[in-house]
Amino acid sequence: MVGKSAVLFRRSAFALLGLATFAGRDALAQQPLPPPPPPQYQPQPPYQPQPQPPYQPQPQYQPQPQYQPQPPYQPQPQYQPQPQYQPQPYQPQLPPQPATDRRSQSEMVFLYGTTMAYGIGSGVWIDSLFKITDPAWAVIAPLSLAAAAPIGVYIWDDQAGPLHRGVPASISAGLLLGAIEGLTIAGTQWQQTENDHKEWSFRTTMTVTWVMATAGGVGGWAFGEWVRPEPKQLAFIAGGGGWGMISGLAIGAGVTGRGQDWKDGASIGGLVGYNVGVAGMGALSLWRTPSFETQKWMWIGYGLGAGAGALVFPFYLASDSDPKHGFVAVGLGALAGAGVAGVLASGLDDNDAPGTRTKNFTPPFHVGVSPTPGGMALTAGGMF
Repeated sequence: MVGKSAVLFRRSAFALLGLATFAGRDALAQQPLPPPPPPQYQPQPPYQPQPQPPYQPQPQYQPQPQYQPQPPYQPQPQYQPQPQYQPQPYQPQLPPQPATDRRSQSEMVFLYGTTMAYGIGSGVWIDSLFKITDPAWAVIAPLSLAAAAPIGVYIWDDQAGPLHRGVPASISAGLLLGAIEGLTIAGTQWQQTENDHKEWSFRTTMTVTWVMATAGGVGGWAFGEWVRPEPKQLAFIAGGGGWGMISGLAIGAGVTGRGQDWKDGASIGGLVGYNVGVAGMGALSLWRTPSFETQKWMWIGYGLGAGAGALVFPFYLASDSDPKHGFVAVGLGALAGAGVAGVLASGLDDNDAPGTRTKNFTPPFHVGVSPTPGGMALTAGGMF
């Protein structure tokens, strides 16, 4: 009994305590909370400037490369063994060609001079055709053509375009060589027919000379257009004509028999030697042309060879043979001397010494043709 009363009392006490707790919480909820205390003032520390980093420029904007599609995959070629070395035959090096193909002014000056002489000769030929003997009328054609020929060349060069390199000099050389050919033919004919009084008239002589000079000029133009020769090449051809004529005169005189006129053989030998020399040196120049220095020594060798051949003449003092035969040794010795000198001096160049100025080579003799009353005069001069 007592136990049940204690239990009831205890439960009643807990119930009253719970009611009191709920009632007190409601009363507290209805009363407002006290405000929080105001924040106390806190002094701020003095301002300290912060160091700024140095200015760094911003990189400029770089456009991105556009996308490039990659080529399709190419397989690498397999290793190929290299062919064995095969020696190549030697190929001669051609001389360097000049930068321009236009003729030089010096070539034109030379052509003006030769065409002026050609005009004078043409005028004399016209006078011979029409048998003009009055001096007042005879000078009209030579003077007119002497002016017309170079003027015509100037118009040709100006209107048809500048002549090619080497062509004016080749035409000039052809005119001179052709005129010498005509005079040599006429001289040979005169020598062979002098005793029979069948020599050509002045008109025929001038006609042959004019035809050969004209043919030489046309041939010189064709040779110049084909080869485009240098001045040293034309000098070499002209030198060959001189060597051939001199040696031909000596050999022709030497082969004449005893009692025969040596001039007959000399005239034929000179004509043949001149043509062989021009043709031979012309063909040789297509393969190789010696320099002016080499040609100078060839002329010196030609003279020394002629002197060496002349040493045979003292032996004729103790011989009954015809002394004229000694001229054969002179002519052949001169040609041999020129050939040996050409081989020994073949390596010389016109500009061997750097910074030096070489002079143009001048042949040891000069040939000129001039009209005279009643004929033509062939003059030759020089220093040997």
